[in-house]
Amino acid sequence: QISRILPAFTKQGPLRRAMVALRRLQRLPICSALSLACVSSVVEADLRRPAGGLFENAADVRIPGMFDCDHLPEWRSFRLEATQAVSAGFARSEPLRERASELEERWRSWVCRDTATGGACQTTADFSHDFVRELHLQCRDSNNFERYFVRHYFENNKLDFEPLEESSGFCLFGYVTALVVLAWHSLPEHVGQALKYTFVAHHLLGHYHSFDFLESSSWPVTSFLILLNILAGGQEFLPILEPPEYRHPGEFGTTWYLDRLRWADTTEASKSKPGSAPFLPLPFELAPAHFRGRGQGEARPHISVWQFCIHTSTAGEAVTMITKFLSDSFDVEFRGNSLAFQLCGNYEPSLCAQGPTGEFLDWLADRFIAQDMPYNELSERFIERLLPELQRSDVWMCSIPAIWCRLLADANEALPAGVAKRPIFAYLGLPIFQYVGHADRMEFLQAFEQIVLDERNVVVANNPYLSEEVAWQTGLRVPTIRIHGLHTKTTWLPVRDTEVLVSRPGTSGGWQECVLRRFLDENPEYPLQFVQFTDLLNPHTTKEVYNTSLSYSELAQYRAVVGFPYDTSLMFFWEFYSMNMPLYVPFQLWRWGIYGQHTRPDLEKPTLDKNDPSRIPYSPFFDGFQPLDVESSMYWSKYTDWAMFPHVQYFSTIAELMVKLVQTDLQAVSASMKSFNEASIVQSVAVWRYVVERWFNAETLT
Repeated sequence: QISRILPAFTKQGPLRRAMVALRRLQRLPICSALSLACVSSVVEADLRRPAGGLFENAADVRIPGMFDCDHLPEWRSFRLEATQAVSAGFARSEPLRERASELEERWRSWVCRDTATGGACQTTADFSHDFVRELHLQCRDSNNFERYFVRHYFENNKLDFEPLEESSGFCLFGYVTALVVLAWHSLPEHVGQALKYTFVAHHLLGHYHSFDFLESSSWPVTSFLILLNILAGGQEFLPILEPPEYRHPGEFGTTWYLDRLRWADTTEASKSKPGSAPFLPLPFELAPAHFRGRGQGEARPHISVWQFCIHTSTAGEAVTMITKFLSDSFDVEFRGNSLAFQLCGNYEPSLCAQGPTGEFLDWLADRFIAQDMPYNELSERFIERLLPELQRSDVWMCSIPAIWCRLLADANEALPAGVAKRPIFAYLGLPIFQYVGHADRMEFLQAFEQIVLDERNVVVANNPYLSEEVAWQTGLRVPTIRIHGLHTKTTWLPVRDTEVLVSRPGTSGGWQECVLRRFLDENPEYPLQFVQFTDLLNPHTTKEVYNTSLSYSELAQYRAVVGFPYDTSLMFFWEFYSMNMPLYVPFQLWRWGIYGQHTRPDLEKPTLDKNDPSRIPYSPFFDGFQPLDVESSMYWSKYTDWAMFPHVQYFSTIAELMVKLVQTDLQAVSASMKSFNEASIVQSVAVWRYVVERWFNAETLT
C-alpha cells in the first residue's frame, strides 16, 4: 500500500513521507461493525489523503483536526463508515444508524437548552449555541471569532459566555453528519423525526451559514443536502449533495453582465433624449457620428449638484467619473453633504458635510435611524432648514438612504410659484425601504413611483441586484450604472507576494480567520500566509474597526485578496477589482453572496401590485436565521457582483483555495481584469455623459 503513494512524495522527502503514512496506517481503528469491507475502505480513504507539501491539488492539503476530528477515534471511524454509506448511494445500515444515534444522544446537550430529561429539541426555541464554546476553544487566537460570534450569539442575547478550559470531544461536522444519517434512516416511515434531525443539523451550521465549511472537511454531507431535504418536507430523502449544473454568468464571459447594464426597457428609456437632433441615444446603443449636446460646445457649461447621503460610495463614484473623464466637456460643481466621515474624504473634491448643514443632517439621520419622529414632521424641518440652500443648486442628488429622495421631491413641491423644479438624480445603493417605517411604506412606494417616472429625474441603481430587487418590489426597472472605484488611484503591484490579504468579513465569514489559521497549522510547508485586513487596522481589539490609516497602494501590494461576501455587492469588491488585483471568493454564492443589507427580510414588504405576469416568483430577500430556500437563492445569486464579473477566482474548499493561490497564473488573471476594466470604463463614461446631458436637458422642461 505504501508503494502506491511514494511517487507523490518524491519532491519532498519520500522516505519521511512514507514513514508518516505508515504511522497513520498503524493508527487505523478496527471497524468491527462493517467487517473487512469497512477496513478496506478505511485504508483506501486514508491513502488518498497524503501528508501534504506539494500543493498541486486539493488532496495535497491536510485537513485540520477541528474539522475532521481524526484525533478522536470514535469520530474518525464514524466518518469513514458514513462516507462509505454515502458512496454506496446513502445505503441503510443498522450498525451505522446505531452509531449515529449514540453520538446524537451523547452530545445533545451542546445543541438543546434543556436535556435534563434526555429529550431532544422539540422546537427551534429549544436550540442552544453552547457548541460555539467548543469552537471558541479552537479559535482563541482569532479576533474575528470574538468580534462576531461571541457578540452575536451571546452578548447580543444578554447571555454569559463561559470559555471552555479543555476540549469536550464534541465534533461539529461529525454531529451534523450523525443527524443526517439519522434523517435518511428515518424516512419514509418517520417523516416528523427526520425533519427534526435536519432542522437541528441546519441549526449547527450557524446563522447566515457562518459555520458552514462542510465542503472543506472530509465529512460526506453538505448544507445543500440538508436544505434540500428541509425544502422537500421529509416525504422522501433526496440524496443530492450539490446544486446540479450550478455556474456563474461571469465564468462564461461578459455578455450576460453587460445586458444587465443596458438602459433599453428601463424606466429611463421612455424619457426625452438629451441634446438636440440628432439626440444622444440611450447608453449602450450606437451613437450617431455627430450628436448635439450641451457638452459639445466651445465653452464648458456649468451646473451645480447638491448631494447628501449617509454612505458616500455612490456619490463618490459620480464625482470621480464626471471629474476624471468629463471635465473637458462640463463644469460640474459638486456640493457634498455626506455624513460618512470615514469615507467622504477619499474623493476629490471632498464630499463631507460641514458646518450647520452637516449638524442638521446628522440630526436628521439619527431621526430616520431611530424612527422616533413622523415623516411629515421631518420633511417640514428639512424644507424649513435647507430649501434656501437647495435653491442655489441646479441638480439635487440623493442615494443612501432612498427615503431622502422623497425629501427632495417634497422640497420641489414647496418651491415658490414660478421657480423651476429641480431635477433629482437618485443613485440608489441599498434597498429602498431602508429607514422607512412600516406605517409609511405604502405612501413611500407611491412617492417613489412618481420620482422614478418624472421626466426631469434620473433614477438608477449602482448594481444589477438592486435594480432587479426594485423591479420585484415596484414593477419599475431602473437602469444600473456600475461602480468602478477609480478613487483608489492605484493598481496591483504584488511586492508582498507571499502574503494573501483577507478582506473584512461579516458575521457570515467570522469563522474564516480561525479556519485559515488551522489549515496553515496543519500544513506548515505551505509557502503563503493569510493577512487579515482587520488585523492591519488593529490586531489588539475585538471591537469593530474601520480604516483611517491604510492607503490603497498598501493594500495593492499583496499577492491576492480573498473575500467572504457578506452582501450581494460591496465597495471593497469594486475597489480591489478596479486595482486589477486577483480576487478569490467561495464558489457557493447561493449561500455566501445573498446575505446582507441588500437582502434583509425586514425590508421586503409591502410591494406595488402591478399584476405583472413576468414577475419572478422568488423573493430577493433572505432570512439568515431560517433555512434557506435554495431554489430562490440559486436564482438570485447570479445577479450578485461576485457572480457576474469576469475573471473572479472561485474556490469550493479551503484546500482548493490554498492550491489555486499557489498554482494560478495571477499575472494573467490581472491582465484579463485590466482589459475588462478598460473596456467597461469607456462604456461607463458614455453613460455618465448621458446623465449630465439629461441634467441640462431638464432646464427645458416645465
